[in-house]
Amino acid sequence: MPACLSCNGSKTDNDAFEWYRKQRFYDPRRSMAIRAWTEGDIRLALRLLKWAEPKPNESRKNSKSRSNEDYSWQAA
Repeated sequence: MPACLSCNGSKTDNDAFEWYRKQRFYDPRRSMAIRAWTEGDIRLALRLLKWAEPKPNESRKNSKSRSNEDYSWQAA
């Protein structure tokens, strides 16, 4: 499973999905997309990733209303 150096180091030889579920950046929609990709269903994986992405209009609305909140983002 492709991962950044830090994540790959913390995952070690554990099952990728088991490790991913324990991370603070876990997203079940992305997990389903990764599962579909590893099983060879690329079309389903792409549809699930599209579903997991925030819509541009929604992210602008949320960023204005939450401008004082502190976020720490990490890609999954």
